[in-house]
Amino acid sequence: MVYQNLLYVRHWNELMALPRVIPLAERPHRFARIAPPRIEFRDVSFHYPSGRPALRGVSFTIEPGESVALVGANGAGKSTLIKLLCRFYDVTSGQILINGVDLRELDPAHWYAHLGTLFQDFVQYKLTVRDNVLFGDPGRIDEAAMADAVRKAGAADLVRALPAGYDQILGTEFADGEQLSGGQWQKLAIARAFYQSAPVLIMDEPTSAIDAEAEYEIFNNLEAEYRDKTLILVSHRFSTVRNADRILVIEDGRIVEHGSHDQLLAAGGRYAAMFTAQAAGYR
Repeated sequence: MVYQNLLYVRHWNELMALPRVIPLAERPHRFARIAPPRIEFRDVSFHYPSGRPALRGVSFTIEPGESVALVGANGAGKSTLIKLLCRFYDVTSGQILINGVDLRELDPAHWYAHLGTLFQDFVQYKLTVRDNVLFGDPGRIDEAAMADAVRKAGAADLVRALPAGYDQILGTEFADGEQLSGGQWQKLAIARAFYQSAPVLIMDEPTSAIDAEAEYEIFNNLEAEYRDKTLILVSHRFSTVRNADRILVIEDGRIVEHGSHDQLLAAGGRYAAMFTAQAAGYR
């Protein structure tokens, strides 16, 4: 086995020799304290190496402590916008400003300390329940905060039902591991985000595998937790976005509407049509 694995060391060396895709500033900027910042997209466009532009001339501002929802059809550009904010890519043109500073001038590690993220393809750590939650902030071990995060994520009953509680190994890779459903894994991922309690929380389809009753409870807890922090939510389920301070409707890489839920319904535009179509399925 050692011999077989050593055959792939060359690939590792080739990978590590590749040039950085995201260049670092010569003198990266750091803010005096970590707090909810003002986020501004200024005429941002982005296109992948192949294909048409994913975003075209996008401009908007998120004030500190504001909750903003991004809605639109698949492929509209919602997830691309989030990836640019996380600086997984750099913009093709335009600027993303954080407290007036270009995101490309920030120290990436310092910027990541501002961000809590939960993506659709979150990691299922095949370790203990405790590890799955504490990895939200690995430099801090706070058992009380961990239990509170699990409660807010609606996973307290799940943990109590496991044979070893917080010490239960998850997954089937190791002996005595307990397999979870997709919704249960997602609740632990949400608990991880609660535990981190970052100034900015980005959630991309955070409750896609969770039932409606648990989803309602989780979002009530999110609204309470992030009353003074920034929450950015991407979702196709309009029940989860209607309470946002502001909703941005993205279509074909552009923002075509923005406003509160009530304002957009009254406008009778694209959001109202999508909301009405989805609500019809519950009437």
